[in-house]
Amino acid sequence: MLKLKRIDNMDILTPNVQRLVDFYHGTLGLGFFLPYQPEEHWAAIEMGNVTLYLFRTEDATPVERRTAVNLRDKPGFDSFAFEVENLDDAMRVLDGKVQWVTDEPIEWQHPNGTHYRYRPMFDPDGNMLYVTEPHKVAA
Repeated sequence: MLKLKRIDNMDILTPNVQRLVDFYHGTLGLGFFLPYQPEEHWAAIEMGNVTLYLFRTEDATPVERRTAVNLRDKPGFDSFAFEVENLDDAMRVLDGKVQWVTDEPIEWQHPNGTHYRYRPMFDPDGNMLYVTEPHKVAA
């Protein structure tokens, strides 16, 4: 029987690895999983228990940008989210450094009491990611 454990890594293809390294490592402060060598045209960024690999592609076609409204977007990979302790503090640190998707944070509540406050942003290539403050209630 197949036993999947956890997501080990994710890949982003980009025509400009350095630009995404500057964002994920420089702006967001994430460390490298493996030593970064720009001449190799790839980077491995540590995202908690997941490694984000940035690989160079020669295709410079812009990414089709997502919105914060799932019902309006095409099928496919949408985004990923970083958990933060305090969304307001995270937004203050990131203001002026990132391109926000929405003007204000979004709140979502499940009937069991679990709720999230989050705000989406774009990386320099147009991929969407979030900072999120989760408040989870056990099922």
